Amino acid sequence: MGCTHALSWAEGSPVALGKEERMKKIAVGVFLALFCWGLAVAGLGQEKPSILEIYHWWTSGSEKAAIEAAIDVFLSQYPDVTVIQSPVAGGGGITMRQVIHTLMLAGEAPDSFQSYPFGLVPYWQAGMLQPIDEVWTEEVRANIPDVVEDMCKMPDGHYYAVPLGIQQAGVVFYNKHIFEKYGLQEPRTWEEFWQVCATLKANGVDAIALGDRNAWPLTYIFRTITASEGIEYYEDFINGKITDPSDARLLDSLDKLNRMLDYVNSDHAALTWDQAVALVAKGEAAMNIMGECAVGELLIAGLDYPEDFDVFYLPGAEDIYGVSLDVFGLPKGAKHPDTALKWLQTIVTPEAQAAFAAPKGFIPARTDAVLGPEFSDYQRASMERFQTVRYFRPGMWSGTPPAFMTQLTDIISDKIGLQRDPAAAAAAIAELQASTEWPITWDLGPEG
Repeated sequence: MGCTHALSWAEGSPVALGKEERMKKIAVGVFLALFCWGLAVAGLGQEKPSILEIYHWWTSGSEKAAIEAAIDVFLSQYPDVTVIQSPVAGGGGITMRQVIHTLMLAGEAPDSFQSYPFGLVPYWQAGMLQPIDEVWTEEVRANIPDVVEDMCKMPDGHYYAVPLGIQQAGVVFYNKHIFEKYGLQEPRTWEEFWQVCATLKANGVDAIALGDRNAWPLTYIFRTITASEGIEYYEDFINGKITDPSDARLLDSLDKLNRMLDYVNSDHAALTWDQAVALVAKGEAAMNIMGECAVGELLIAGLDYPEDFDVFYLPGAEDIYGVSLDVFGLPKGAKHPDTALKWLQTIVTPEAQAAFAAPKGFIPARTDAVLGPEFSDYQRASMERFQTVRYFRPGMWSGTPPAFMTQLTDIISDKIGLQRDPAAAAAAIAELQASTEWPITWDLGPEG
């Protein structure tokens, strides 16, 4: 643009200039044109700098360590690439999804961005995603469980995502020293669970650490309780079949959630999810209901498994593994699609999977990834559970439309978090289920 402007200016209005001045102006213009042409010629033999721009919501200590580890593996393969990270704070990615939505509509798609599988559905429906079947080679498919592979497809049968790691959804983490101090055992029934909570409260201990400043952690507990109502009910819920507000299972799950609020820390509305995990790590609360993102936080805090912390599952969900995937896809209109494809091909390798999962507290999505000494005993136990459990369920963010989850979070925050009214919450959820479009139907039988 600068050279064109110089030529235009030099050839401007010769009538207004004297002959000598005109010649000077023309000479300057010719010089600038030749100079720019020389720069262009010199640059023909040089490659343009490679860039990869990715968005994600990993901002806590263990999360930052994990994504940096994955990027390090990528850069070891492609050292000339400049990786631009755009982390958007807010656990669960609610804020980031709004950012991505705005960018995509504006035609400013990043090269790749973190999502839950179902979070990509609206972009697929709008024709904004590029299929990436070439990433899912025979070798990749042979080493990723079917349940994970299926979650990375869209209804047209093509692949649009690759997983970076698996976390188990709906785990109850507890401080073992607190349980030992008060003679508590892992509860096997709901009656035993409430007895544990009552004992802790009577001794001035917050039974359940909650940090719902960003709203979603309270809904997370509801999702976990929903699974404890049984695999059949959970399947109906994520398929939009719970449209009766008097459904006994729906009311029961909301009653339990409401009751749990009697046993949480009083400052829960001011804390984030990782700050709630820190309460358990410091011995200031006994339990935290979360996904395995909590593992990384507990390990960073210096706790060991199973000496310092242990886990159990809510009664009714002992034989169900909640699969929560973090995936990346390729938007149409990405500025650096070739580099983005290299990123996707790299993060699906066993090396990148292991590098990311270790500090994150996850397990790799690839069964052939090596769990080296950097993996905790907890992660090894989680991998064993993943390979032997009877049922799999997609986490709700992975298995339901994003708009549904956003509205569900609003309902839980309002009707339970503020009003403490399970009946009103049931009515609102039933109406939401009936009015939502459900583009995918899940079958959660024993075969996954």
